[in-house]
Amino acid sequence: MRNPQHTRQLIIDKALPIFNTKGYNAASLSDITTATGITKGAIYGNFKNKDEVASAAFDHAVEIIMGLLSKHVRSKNNAPDKLRAIVDYYAEYVNNPPIPGGCPILNSSIEADDNLPFLRSKVIRTIALMKDSLSKIVNRGILEGQIRRGVDAEELGVFFYATIEGAISLSRIEGDGRSYKHVRNVLYKMIEEIST
Repeated sequence: MRNPQHTRQLIIDKALPIFNTKGYNAASLSDITTATGITKGAIYGNFKNKDEVASAAFDHAVEIIMGLLSKHVRSKNNAPDKLRAIVDYYAEYVNNPPIPGGCPILNSSIEADDNLPFLRSKVIRTIALMKDSLSKIVNRGILEGQIRRGVDAEELGVFFYATIEGAISLSRIEGDGRSYKHVRNVLYKMIEEIST
């Protein structure tokens, strides 16, 4: 007999790339049963419905991304290098995303914008967390004399995050990393300009 926690995690692990590549509306429970090798009854024994599976899969995607991103950022000692580490992390992400289908935050935000309020609220919280994390890096850099005083940390956090996500989207649609490389160069110059 299977461990219920193991079964639940298996469903999440297998559903994540399905939702991220097909999207919520196109992904079916049949896709998930095929990927997991378990029955719909077993899925409903662990989740109330498809919304709950998608919600858990999104949460897991965010854990993966934040864990990898945190590892890159923690390896740096100052704010400018932490910002560069974020830019570099997403440069790798364009051609080799850790989750098939690209950025789950971007993918989910597009699909959940008007149709999926349960997912939209999760995306909004995740975006707020990302912007806030960037702003905190900038604020700490200002306090520690690594970033010029007068830089608006919140404004820069929003700009950085929106620019990176936009560049990821363009590069994935175009099928190469050129757009991201251009944006990376601009962000690197910006980091240089605000550094002390």
